[in-house]
Parts: sequence; C-alpha cells; structure tokens
Amino acid sequence: MKKLIVIAVISIFISCNQSEFKSELPTYHENEKESVVYMTSNNKNESEIKDFCHYYESKMKETEPEVLAWKFFKSDSNKITLIERYKNEDAILNHIKNISKGGLMEKEFGKFVDHFVIDSIEYYGNLSPEFKEILSAFGLTVNYNPNIAGFSRN
Repeated sequence: MKKLIVIAVISIFISCNQSEFKSELPTYHENEKESVVYMTSNNKNESEIKDFCHYYESKMKETEPEVLAWKFFKSDSNKITLIERYKNEDAILNHIKNISKGGLMEKEFGKFVDHFVIDSIEYYGNLSPEFKEILSAFGLTVNYNPNIAGFSRN
C-alpha cells in the first residue's frame, strides 16, 4: 500500500511539473494591418498633448478590443507619430465607425482633431479596394503598402 501511495504521489508530481513545460503554440494574426499616422500639434502645448495622448490611448484600450496596439510618439517639437496595429481590416473599419458621427468615440475624436492635424497616413498590409474607397472620402493623404511577407504574433 505504501508503494502505491508513493507511486501516486510521484505520478501527480510529474504530471503537474510537465504542464509547466508544455509550450503553447504562438497565436498569429494572419490579417493584421498597421498604420502610421503623421500629425502636427494643433496649437497645443506639450503638456496638453501628453495628457490627451494618455486619455485617448485609455479610451481606445477600453472601447476597441480588436486594436492590438495604439502608441503615440513625439517626433519633433510639434510633430506626433501614432502607430496603430489592428487585428484585420474589419477592425479598422470598426474604428472608423466608432469615431464617425453617432459612433462610440465621436466625442473623443472631436477632441482628437482639436489636438492634432493629420498630415498623412501610411497603411501597411493588403487592404481591399472598398476600404481604400471609404478612406478616400476623408480627403486625407493616404499611402498604401501591401505585404510581401511577414508574420505577427499575439
């Protein structure tokens, strides 16, 4: 009986330890899209820009779960670069819907354009002609850079 208990304890110990060594396969975002938004401060001081960037980043994190990353960077004295990562094209379209009239973030986007002038946007990833048509309606300078090869892990 003692041997049986010892064997059971050892078996449990080994099985528990093995679960720690199992490596999870990485999750890939096969259709991830990135954008880089080049902006200029809209007559705001550095403190106002910094405070707003933290505010807007927290709103994005809270309201848009398919946005994988949202980061503001200071590029020059009055220049800001925003790097966005989206799970797929639909996530970008959802963001556009959210910042449009009647959207979840309409009010916040009003504050966004009060703080920034969008100079241009670079999209990275294969985007549909329908997507490009939707973006053209905004009258922004937009450049598209299709994928050649690559991957993105979760």
